[in-house]
Amino acid sequence: MKIVNLVATVILAEPLDLNEVHKHLPGSKFPKAGSPWLQYRLQPENYYTTFYKSGKFLVTGVTSPSEIRPIADRIVSILKTNAIKVKITEIRIHNFVVVDTIGHSVQFDKIIASLPDVNIEYEPEQFPGMIIKENGHSFLLFSSGKVILTGIRDMESIKPVLSAFKEKIGKL
Repeated sequence: MKIVNLVATVILAEPLDLNEVHKHLPGSKFPKAGSPWLQYRLQPENYYTTFYKSGKFLVTGVTSPSEIRPIADRIVSILKTNAIKVKITEIRIHNFVVVDTIGHSVQFDKIIASLPDVNIEYEPEQFPGMIIKENGHSFLLFSSGKVILTGIRDMESIKPVLSAFKEKIGKL
């Protein structure tokens, strides 16, 4: 099991004027004219950050919860250096992306037939894997047995959710 990405929301004390942030933050850009968010890549790691006028920003590309606070502090420091006064009030991690393996190859037709009550999407012309949605989590399962889990909100849930999924698939 390996955490390959997590998404965190950093909540600031005040709303942001995105035009001011853009004007003072080198490298920031609006994805398109009139966009409700501002994009920024924190270098040298290339962490993806999106700023919102509500006074929040998202950080993605991080692989450990312990990295979030230092990265958020670096971003705030960059903003302050560029004449934008901000203060962090809260940080929330709201999605872990985890890669693991079932330990053997899987047969998609067997899974579909054995789990009729589970939300399964399988369109081999569009995507080489099967998407299985259960209890607010999404599992991308590939015929090799590789699985990508998304929708986990806390570290403590990763192992139990993955174990239950692997056990369910392993019985088929």
